[in-house]
Amino acid sequence: MSDQPTPEEIRQRITDLDAEIAELRRLDGDAQARRGEDGGASEGIIENEELATELTGIAENQAVIDVLLQRRESLEAKLQAAE
Repeated sequence: MSDQPTPEEIRQRITDLDAEIAELRRLDGDAQARRGEDGGASEGIIENEELATELTGIAENQAVIDVLLQRRESLEAKLQAAE
């Protein structure tokens, strides 16, 4: 028995990564859209803390997306080598 995944298993992993990347991009878009919102009862410092939290979340989300895209590229290379 080989430890190497079959081409079908690699394709499934790519499909799973595509779904995860799409969801993270959707969440990133939601967070980006919320950045511009400002409530009527603004207290200044609270919004700054919330903005910092949102920006940190956006940056972390983008870093995860970048890692997943690299993993996807690696899987595509393995799939091409396996076929």
